[in-house]
Amino acid sequence: MAQPALVSSPYRSIAQSAGVAHGTVGIVMAELKRLGFVGDIGGRRRLLQGERLLRQWVDAYGRTLRPKLLLGNYRASDIGWWNEIDPSEADVVLSGEAAVARLSGVLVPQIITLYGNRAAANRMQIQHRMTPDAHGNVEILSRFWRFDQQPPELAPALLIYADLLATGDARCIEAAATLEEDLFARLK
Repeated sequence: MAQPALVSSPYRSIAQSAGVAHGTVGIVMAELKRLGFVGDIGGRRRLLQGERLLRQWVDAYGRTLRPKLLLGNYRASDIGWWNEIDPSEADVVLSGEAAVARLSGVLVPQIITLYGNRAAANRMQIQHRMTPDAHGNVEILSRFWRFDQQPPELAPALLIYADLLATGDARCIEAAATLEEDLFARLK
């Protein structure tokens, strides 16, 4: 979904980009064909019903995968600290509200969403004096994709969109709507 052009690539390329086994790609592609999301047109594999697939993926991501990726929730006394860091130096990428704020400045983040690894989460907690808090204003999730994105300090647009919707907050849902047109256009 983050790289829709990959659908017509060899399974080996898809597996490498997704960081999964070659056999997994075959199973997923067969299921996508069965569900009508992938089809052969003009001798090439194509993505079909992209908007519907995107909506289903975002819903499933928020319910199923996202909770499993959580490395920790924290409370930072100064919510503005995220704007002073270079995410690439900190080995994290911004998502959700912070990513939209970095892109457009139209949203003042209430929750900072970062993707990284356990070591980066520990460094962030120490450097920015964050305390563990289940309802904190910082969430750090495990980065699970293996491809580069642009700009490099931000999560893929699909995840930014999914993270905004996962909040259930009206401000974030409105910000997500501004990303929809571009996401849908890439799936056609």
